[in-house]
Amino acid sequence: MANILATPRFWRKKAVALKAEGTYGTDPVPTGAANWFEARNVSLTTFDAEVVDRNIDQNWLGVGGKIITSKWSKLSFDIALAGSGTAGTAPKWAPMVLACGCAETLVALTSAAYNLISTAFGSCTAYLEVDGVLYKFVGARGNLKCAINAKGIPVLRVELTSLYTAPAAGSISSISKTGWTYEDASNATNTGKVTLNSVDLAFSTLEWDIGNQIARIDLPGPQLEVAITDRKPSANLTVLAPALATFDPYALAVAGTVVVLTNTHGVGAGKQLKSDLNVRVTGVAEDQVEGMLAYKLTLEPTPVSGNDEITLTNI
Repeated sequence: MANILATPRFWRKKAVALKAEGTYGTDPVPTGAANWFEARNVSLTTFDAEVVDRNIDQNWLGVGGKIITSKWSKLSFDIALAGSGTAGTAPKWAPMVLACGCAETLVALTSAAYNLISTAFGSCTAYLEVDGVLYKFVGARGNLKCAINAKGIPVLRVELTSLYTAPAAGSISSISKTGWTYEDASNATNTGKVTLNSVDLAFSTLEWDIGNQIARIDLPGPQLEVAITDRKPSANLTVLAPALATFDPYALAVAGTVVVLTNTHGVGAGKQLKSDLNVRVTGVAEDQVEGMLAYKLTLEPTPVSGNDEITLTNI
């Protein structure tokens, strides 16, 4: 008698492809050759259902059943914070950012900038193959985070919510890695200082989160979509503590003034990613980094002229 009921599928054997949608909820059919993503730390929820109880009264104990009212899917993964390699050329991960409440501005031979928007949000379709089964995430929008930690690999993390599509046998074939550059680790060589309120600081952690508020809309009409309805950005920064006369975070927090934060990661034209934030310091906690006094700062990205809390630029 055989001791194996079925050949198992392996989680390690997976691939992601992602493409911007021209029309919301219409699958643009991403391919491995043109739209493969260098994803890592992938997680998914294929069937995220909303249910209601039928609440039937019966002359015995027990449930009366439930009805599924809406079906959704979720996909999350990390992308290395690395540029396209050519100044003015959009990075391969750009469609992912455009589905997270951002717009793109390309300046030939100079930069590719991604700033926040408050209307006309983009969307994308993502495919995930896990060992011969294809999961489709159509009409996807989501949230974007960035994390730069010393002696690590800086990443962008996307969390997408999409309309539900039943998984089916399939594959992402002919994968091409063209356009994906090798990332730089975060260290003294590859990562520049943080400048906060015109003061240059050494740091161990910089994290920001666009904080998109995602609504799952399923209304008669029909109106079926994943929508971005608001955002509540957040950020935190851990910096070495210089002399108080040089940098006084307590005074910044008390004043509540919006100040500028900038940082550039990466080496070489086209490989650098510059984060620009307008922030308030809302919290200060003493910390230590390798035995050196540090400040762990809680920051609130705040618009000055609108949609300018966070900007990410490939230069």
